[in-house]
Amino acid sequence: MKKVAIFGSSRTDPDSKLYDAVERLGKRCAQAGWIVVTGGGPGTMEAANKGAASVDLTRSEAEAIYLPFEEQVNEYVYDYTKHDDFFTRLDTFSNCDAFIVTPGGIGTLLEMAMIYQLIQVNHIEQKPIICVGRMWRTLKDWLEEEMVENGFLSNKEMDYIHYVDRFGEATALLEHLSK
Repeated sequence: MKKVAIFGSSRTDPDSKLYDAVERLGKRCAQAGWIVVTGGGPGTMEAANKGAASVDLTRSEAEAIYLPFEEQVNEYVYDYTKHDDFFTRLDTFSNCDAFIVTPGGIGTLLEMAMIYQLIQVNHIEQKPIICVGRMWRTLKDWLEEEMVENGFLSNKEMDYIHYVDRFGEATALLEHLSK
């Protein structure tokens, strides 16, 4: 079965619109036949796992990490692996077939950047990376203005990441790109 990693913040409030949107995203991905893989924590990760588990618990997995302030994986995870460090965790994520990046912080940025670079240097095959929301469009603008204009990134490499504004667009694009 194909796996989609959904990256996002552990700080997303369960009562927020973002949490609800990511829960629907996880559900739509599972309904489309994907196994949803997250970091197994709270917030956005919990929302994605919850959505996937609402379709079929076996479609909800996690690549967790030992953190002193986040001991357990969320209750919606069927199967998980606990990693001792971020590198092995990220390396395992790279085995997913696609990636959806939701709003988040430094950890989310790290996950997206690692996958982006592995594709850029051909350490993994090109796979869909879909960034959802305004914050990622702001990053795209910065990449174009600073990295592309200064020759540190090519226009072709900019095409490795797809930017959408809404979660519904992300699932539609995921289906289109994975055909």
